[in-house]
Amino acid sequence: MQGFSDSVRSAAQELERIENEREGAIAGSRIVIRLSKRTIHAIHVGDDCSGPASEMEEALRSLLSTYPDAAVTGPVQDAMMEYAEAAILASIVTEGRVPSHSELGIPASAWVMGLADTIGELRRLVTASLMDGDMDRAKGFFEIMEEVSGELMMLDIPDAVAPVRRKQDIARGIMDRTRSDMTTAAIINRI
Repeated sequence: MQGFSDSVRSAAQELERIENEREGAIAGSRIVIRLSKRTIHAIHVGDDCSGPASEMEEALRSLLSTYPDAAVTGPVQDAMMEYAEAAILASIVTEGRVPSHSELGIPASAWVMGLADTIGELRRLVTASLMDGDMDRAKGFFEIMEEVSGELMMLDIPDAVAPVRRKQDIARGIMDRTRSDMTTAAIINRI
């Protein structure tokens, strides 16, 4: 069978290239996720988040430009969701607004999933504000939570496109607990 061995070697080289790209994309995704967590941590401890946020954005841009075909794989999708969560939270805290998926340069599905996760991070900001006795700050973050949650609940997307239903259920529970915390704090402040 003339040329068969060459065909096998060619296929093996192609598969090795794909494997190397996959491994590189996984490693790059881990960096983005790590920097996203650092950004969120900086926000919660009251540090300047601009440094980790810009490193996070740079790492994501590098990942997507180095491995453009990997943008649809699980690890890169996870990295974009974590990036969305951190970037949205940072924008809410510093600018009082939610950037769009096109502003962040990521697909709508990753943005929606990250947006849903932002609700839990906003709860942490609300409860920290309540513990500090800052009812006005807590109310401000709670109002943003309500707006984000309200819009999120209106989405009706098949799980094959973006598995948001589970995150909607989680967000609903987070909102209920936070609403209860806000009500308790308001009652205590009136007494």
